[in-house]
Amino acid sequence: MGLASIILVTKDGLDYTRSCIESIRRHTAAGSYELILVDNGSEDGTVDWAKAEPDIVLIENGYNAGFPKGCNQGAAAASGELLLLLNNDTLVTPGWLDSLQRSLLSDPSIGAVGPVTNSAHYWTQIASHYTTVEELERFSESVRLSAGSQPMEERLKLIGFCMLLRREAYEAAGGMDEQFGIGNYEDDDLSLRLRLLGYKLMLCRDTFIHHYGSVSFRADSAMYLQLFTRNNQLFREKWGFASSEALTIHSDMLGLLDQEVSLTGSGAGGLKFLNIGCGCGATLLSLKHRYPGAVLYGVEKNEHAAKVSVAAGIRIFTSEDPEHWGLEAGSLNGILVGDAHICGSPEVMQKLKQLLKPGGWLIGTFLNRHYYPFMLRYLQPDNDHAQHQSSCLYSIEQVRKLYAEAGFVSVSTLLIDDGKDGRPGTDISAEDFSLLERMANGNHPVKGRLTSSSIITLGLSKSPELSAPMDEALPGAAAEAVQEELTAVAAVTEELSPPLPETEAEAVRPAVPDQLLKEQNDVVFSGERLVINRQVKEQYADVYEEHLYRYELAGRYVRGLRVLDAACGAGYGSAFLKRSGASEVVGVDVDAAAVTLAERDYGEEGIRFETGDVLKLPFADESFDAVISFETIEHVEEGAAWIRESARVLKPGGLFIVSTPNRSVTNPPLYFEEQPFNEYHRFEYRISELAGELLTCYDIEAMFGQNPIDDSRHLSMNWLREKVGLPLGRAAQHLLKADGHEPLPLARFKSCDPMYVIAVCRKKSG
Repeated sequence: MGLASIILVTKDGLDYTRSCIESIRRHTAAGSYELILVDNGSEDGTVDWAKAEPDIVLIENGYNAGFPKGCNQGAAAASGELLLLLNNDTLVTPGWLDSLQRSLLSDPSIGAVGPVTNSAHYWTQIASHYTTVEELERFSESVRLSAGSQPMEERLKLIGFCMLLRREAYEAAGGMDEQFGIGNYEDDDLSLRLRLLGYKLMLCRDTFIHHYGSVSFRADSAMYLQLFTRNNQLFREKWGFASSEALTIHSDMLGLLDQEVSLTGSGAGGLKFLNIGCGCGATLLSLKHRYPGAVLYGVEKNEHAAKVSVAAGIRIFTSEDPEHWGLEAGSLNGILVGDAHICGSPEVMQKLKQLLKPGGWLIGTFLNRHYYPFMLRYLQPDNDHAQHQSSCLYSIEQVRKLYAEAGFVSVSTLLIDDGKDGRPGTDISAEDFSLLERMANGNHPVKGRLTSSSIITLGLSKSPELSAPMDEALPGAAAEAVQEELTAVAAVTEELSPPLPETEAEAVRPAVPDQLLKEQNDVVFSGERLVINRQVKEQYADVYEEHLYRYELAGRYVRGLRVLDAACGAGYGSAFLKRSGASEVVGVDVDAAAVTLAERDYGEEGIRFETGDVLKLPFADESFDAVISFETIEHVEEGAAWIRESARVLKPGGLFIVSTPNRSVTNPPLYFEEQPFNEYHRFEYRISELAGELLTCYDIEAMFGQNPIDDSRHLSMNWLREKVGLPLGRAAQHLLKADGHEPLPLARFKSCDPMYVIAVCRKKSG
């Protein structure tokens, strides 16, 4: 494939550099690469170490010349036709370079590629579960296997922690802009210059590299923030727009779209999408990854951002008036509006709706009138902008009415919470917040109404059989036709403010997404097999959340896979897995009546249900990519038999996710062979017993626990401590605190046990 010149720019961090280079040597074919280390004045022995390494070409600067200059120096000294910019705080994985090279060289229009990772901005990070180098390498293989038929995703920019480029592209773009000094925004800048030259940038979802993240900046967070601010302004002045605005992928809108809409191409022209306020086109490119071949249109007034969009293959309109676009009525499958204020009248909404095909959708982001910081600002006596502010803000009810009056049906609403889970910050007292909450909610309380900055709303145009002339539909009748769905989730935003590098960002996950699942209110919950209905939500909320969080965890692994939902029961989990991105889900259950109800309420294209015993599955060998088995194994006669049968129907390297109660918590006095107190269970495992059974057929990639129970709560522990003269109880700072029933990595359970354990496994080869 040609020589790859791997360029590392270092400023101290010898331990990281040594580990990085050792991983390169271990996982990269000798002779396929050269190592160039550009040192920016390290004081920890990096230079002396590098001089003693015969395979490293060393460039000494003697001072901190910055990451951009170091990359340019490395490129000038490189012999290869491929340049690989790599941070020294990374660990590469088996097959990494071959995979990146294949992607880069698969199309001459591709100028640069980058991997996914555990720690990086710009939607490059994926959920990861490993604690050792060995687990990392197994995890990277699972990433490769789960990438599916579209391992590459076109992007507007790549993150500079690992970027493989054609040398000709790097040189044509002029290399890194050294104005950005030590670093920050230089990869944004290089990416856009490559795009304007006509090169594509691809994220390789089949290649995973570990990134410790911002190691060089951790020692001086004040410098990091200063550089971020300086380079942010420098980028604005150079490009005429902010990176955090024009390059943003509106993943919140796309997430709601993925949940609510299923699209297929129609006719030779395929699907057509329009993004009003598209910036440089990042969201449209992400939409095109979901629907290859789609035709993309954008509305963007900023001429500099518009040029980048055009280079990305997007047809741009500069006017915000739909009549100036020249689009035919009924020609679009979907419209995205980043700032819905510009279409915040029934007249404009109706014009946009006329451009949609029957069943087409319009999704918009509206600023929330009842977001409490907006309310406080509005109420300030010296606020000279109150009238203008009011005209740009909307309540939930106003947005719904706007969609209804324009003739949309099946309106779904998503609140973008500011991360406080419905609770205010320190800038308002609890009493004042409660007062605002009572004023805003009235008789219609909505969780997150006051803590959500934005309201994202999706409306579907009427299907052909529902269509009627606009003058025949009264606003009141339209409002009654709207099927409203509402949820509050945590914000999914990036780059609004720079995070301190030494603070590990917490993973932000949506609340239990019950709005996706149809309620089975004619099915009674027996107390053992969960169904989704009002009775369960009101009376068994804990059980409900426990089950939904397990499927939320599984949903992170199944995109693009053919999945078996074993012992699917009422079928809600199968529907959840399909909406999480599985290509096909088959639910199987021994109860024929449950299967009938599941088919009735959740059967659709890509989801089917069959009657069958999990110990004698009615499927051929190696039929599935993944098997999901929640709260099943404790019900069968022999757990090992179910594990063997699950492995039989899995393809090599297939995924098995299993959960079960932990006997150490649920039945601590009982031996394995004794009947659990739950009459429906044949036995219950301890964690070590489950792991031992699984390891006969599977490699265990990750384990999680739900509902931590501290050892200090056990009478036996307190009795033993008392006998040996130790104090009872345990200091609060050592207690594991769970957020509801969310699964936590098992590594976090110290002197405590989970009530339920979840194992993520891969079928062994051979």
